[in-house]
Amino acid sequence: MHVPSTEECIERALPKVEELLRVARGKSFFIAQTHDFPDPDTIASSLGLVWLLREKLGIEGIVGYGGIVGRAENRAMVKVLGIKLKRTTNSDFKNADLLALLDTQPEVGNHSLPKDRMPDIVVDHHFERELEGEKPVYFDVGGDVGTTSTKVTELVRAAGLTPPPEVATALFYGLKSDTRDLARLTRPADVASYLYLFPLMDPALLNEIENPQVPMEYFRILNKAIQRGKIYGHTIVADLGPVYTPDLCAEIADRLLQIEGIKHAVATGWFEDSLFFSLRTRTRNRNLGKIIHGIVAKSGLGGAGGHGQMAGARIPMGDRTPRSRGTLRRKVLGEILTAFGEDPKTSHRMIAAEASESPKNGKRPHGRSRAANA
Repeated sequence: MHVPSTEECIERALPKVEELLRVARGKSFFIAQTHDFPDPDTIASSLGLVWLLREKLGIEGIVGYGGIVGRAENRAMVKVLGIKLKRTTNSDFKNADLLALLDTQPEVGNHSLPKDRMPDIVVDHHFERELEGEKPVYFDVGGDVGTTSTKVTELVRAAGLTPPPEVATALFYGLKSDTRDLARLTRPADVASYLYLFPLMDPALLNEIENPQVPMEYFRILNKAIQRGKIYGHTIVADLGPVYTPDLCAEIADRLLQIEGIKHAVATGWFEDSLFFSLRTRTRNRNLGKIIHGIVAKSGLGGAGGHGQMAGARIPMGDRTPRSRGTLRRKVLGEILTAFGEDPKTSHRMIAAEASESPKNGKRPHGRSRAANA
């Protein structure tokens, strides 16, 4: 792997930062909007862009979001680094004369941007989605990078700025968490940004972020995932039921992917009348973002996004009855399993493997069952 030099990184990003400053020049109030349930990459890249425009053009800006910051590490990141997030309202959007989306795109459906407001700036590392209308003025989407934090770090470097420890730590953690410490979907540009940020970030602050305490409810839901977990071939599926934050679906899917022999993990949970899916895979020849986008977003069921080895979806339930909600969950899950090459009707429970280690009757149970439900 050829890691780009400082000169190469700056040369690639210099036209982008010049265009960004051209778009932003003369504006007075800036909102960098994350997706609704912000993860470290969207928080960090939003913070970095707000800081960059303040330093270069003196524009006041805020990091906005529409849902909740739920995962313990994400809450710790906001608290430890003193990041001021604001739950944005319609009045905020009306007052802003400059608006950006970070780590998401206008018509993905996982953010709270008003439908009649097109962002001026979009920075996202995910694959480009089809837009019904015209593209935003500044549209930096996709490319050979693994995180949006990498894109913003390159803009910062090309702008001739050196981020302070809090901003550097945020960008470093955003990059580190989305690539699983450079082990997942990492590109040369990500390595270059990682090495650039490493001496600038604060290790003590990073340690506080990565090792937070979690509520007791987390372990109750983790136990539920183990009790309800079903294995379809090389795929494990866990129904978490109601969750206190949608981020738990992603966190537990990550955890379940650690099970020996598992190639794909899916966790589902209910939050505020919506059904959430989180998908993870160990295989590098699949693009989970495109899979879930095709199943959920293109069919008009809800919003979906992601990239190679990690993705998620949110399906609003509205007036659906409990029975129709269950039917819809099974339908979507069946399509996901089929995309993974699994038989949606054949499964065995996760805990059956434990039971088979010490059978009471001395016989080894088969642990297989025909299951119509996920």
